[in-house]
Amino acid sequence: MRISATVSISTVYPGTSGGAIFSGRDAAGARLRFVASRDRIFRAPLTGEVWSIAGESRPHPTYGDQVHVEKASLVRPTGRLVIDFLLKHPAFHGLGIGKVKAARLWAEFGPDLQDALFRGDVGKLTGVLATDSAQKLVEAWRAVADEAIVVAFLTRYGFDIRLANKIRKVWPLETLAKLRENPYRMLAFADWEKVDRMSRSLGVIREDPRRQVAAVEACLYRRLDAKHTLTSRAMLLEGVCGLMGARNTDVARAAVDRAVRERAIVAAGDGYQPLGAAAMENAITNRLRELLAGAPGSERNLFSVNLSAITAESIAGFEKSAKLNLNAGQRSAVEMAVHQAFSVLTGGAGTGKTTVLQVVHRIAEQVGIPVLQMALSGRAAQRMREATERPASTIASFLRMAERRTVPQGEPLVIIDEASMLDLPLMYSIVRALPARARLLLVGDPYQLPPIGFGLVFQVLAASPNVPRVELVEVHRQARSSGIPQVAREIRHGIVPPLSAFAGVSAGVSFVETGGAAAVDDILGVLREWRGCDDVQVLGLTKGGASGIRNINAILHAMASATKPKLEEWGFAEGDPIIYLVNDYQKELWNGSLGRIETIIMSDGGRSLLCFLDGARREIPEPEFHRIDLAYAITVHKAQGSQFKRVIVPVFRNRLLDRTLVYTALTRGVEQVVFVGDRHAFEAAVTAPPHSHERHVGFSM
Repeated sequence: MRISATVSISTVYPGTSGGAIFSGRDAAGARLRFVASRDRIFRAPLTGEVWSIAGESRPHPTYGDQVHVEKASLVRPTGRLVIDFLLKHPAFHGLGIGKVKAARLWAEFGPDLQDALFRGDVGKLTGVLATDSAQKLVEAWRAVADEAIVVAFLTRYGFDIRLANKIRKVWPLETLAKLRENPYRMLAFADWEKVDRMSRSLGVIREDPRRQVAAVEACLYRRLDAKHTLTSRAMLLEGVCGLMGARNTDVARAAVDRAVRERAIVAAGDGYQPLGAAAMENAITNRLRELLAGAPGSERNLFSVNLSAITAESIAGFEKSAKLNLNAGQRSAVEMAVHQAFSVLTGGAGTGKTTVLQVVHRIAEQVGIPVLQMALSGRAAQRMREATERPASTIASFLRMAERRTVPQGEPLVIIDEASMLDLPLMYSIVRALPARARLLLVGDPYQLPPIGFGLVFQVLAASPNVPRVELVEVHRQARSSGIPQVAREIRHGIVPPLSAFAGVSAGVSFVETGGAAAVDDILGVLREWRGCDDVQVLGLTKGGASGIRNINAILHAMASATKPKLEEWGFAEGDPIIYLVNDYQKELWNGSLGRIETIIMSDGGRSLLCFLDGARREIPEPEFHRIDLAYAITVHKAQGSQFKRVIVPVFRNRLLDRTLVYTALTRGVEQVVFVGDRHAFEAAVTAPPHSHERHVGFSM
């Protein structure tokens, strides 16, 4: 049976294959249930919207009659966005308009509410508001008129109103004119389906050149979201066909060719890149090549004194004071770092990268060269300070210094640790901030976790024959005794190590094979065996799930806090281990700082927590409780840059699980590491290529 109706949406359900399932009532009050595939409706409707829908009614064995949508068009958008604007914008605070009155305004006026406010029609508004409130509302609306116009536009097409200020920052003048001129400019803020639907309603035809170019850009943006900066022609043509609804690749070829001609994208080899990603990769390549051009013997050799003699003296002095001898790899690394304007130092756990940095610092201080050393996380920067006994900062702090132009502008040596985590935008910011005559040393392990953001830089540089680099491979005697470095070496090369069963407190790496509900019990069993041991940490792959850190934290918190003072509503108790979640430069606490709650303080000034964090006592007031979380278990990503005597790692099948995750978790342990979980998943992760190897990037050296 064919059905055409105007329906007020009352409920929206999760759809399948990117489509939508929803229900509502028609003008006669009859309830209807709808099923719509993505090619019939461009997004799931919102509750409260009115849609004109046509389709065929078919019986379903479980749900009864369902209308399979063939045509759908939005008649009236929901008032949620306008209501949110009135409730949340500071301009409307103090006007006495709460949720109830805002909802009544929308119920009374619907989409005409914005027209009434733009016209300043106080008389109409007094049907809901007192005259004084209506007048103040109109005045407040006029004060934010430019923003309100954008909000009205976003509301009409179902966009989040929080985009309004972002859009106006990009186009502060004639904002709507810019969007109407080319509606696909909204792709910078929203997904293709929603933007395309809006554009088509504004009169853009299927073959419009603006739509062609936008479809190409949208494909590359999606690839960027998947960490790739380069897309093959075949893959791009397939993606463009899908977005444009084209049945053959001729349309897609024309779209790609047009995008290249209009310089919306960049052709690179046999593929294509988004304009921004290509520009960043090129800028990094050019800056690093400039540094390499100032190689030894040139007038840009920053250490212009008798460097060989000073290096030899510094190594000898260090060896005498530290009572250890540098191996051949470490000596080569020191020579490289002080002679090359740009170089890369790699090595696994226990191979002595920190020892190299200590000697490099000695040489730099002797010849009067300032050293700026930094790491991505505050926790890693703190470890860098402790290990080298020299100042270290976060990369974010260095970039702020560069903005304020307070970075030493002479000939500084910039050292960046944990460089495997640098994504493309961050590396781009770093090279732009480097002083003109700086030298750069990147330190890291390319087998550790790759960047969370898109692109690859360090991993490419560490494999390039054109970059001065030294890989440290010899494990120090002190580190070798635990057996962890040997296991790490096998894993980093894709070899499954033979791991014995867990046997209590010992040194080395073991495996507890388990699954399902028993996993947490086995983790607890290991912790019981380690009772009395200090510096123990659980490192999880994910936050959610039975073996995720949230569940483990909740269970361990409940067990440990049963008889202790606690704040039930916050989920904290005295004795709980905690992790700091933000960088606070005033307090010198960092995202990743670890500690423990010592005392809950109750006073006239409010509640607070006295905590021992990063070696010092800190009082955290209740308004800042959101800055901390339980840390019986933390993610491997949060642990990068940290080390613990004993580590437990739950390992189960998960899309995030790969060799780099296993390797990074393993190398956080100093004395003992226990993997708990699915041995088959562990072995598959170790033997398969890391996910980062699947990233397609244009960057090369």
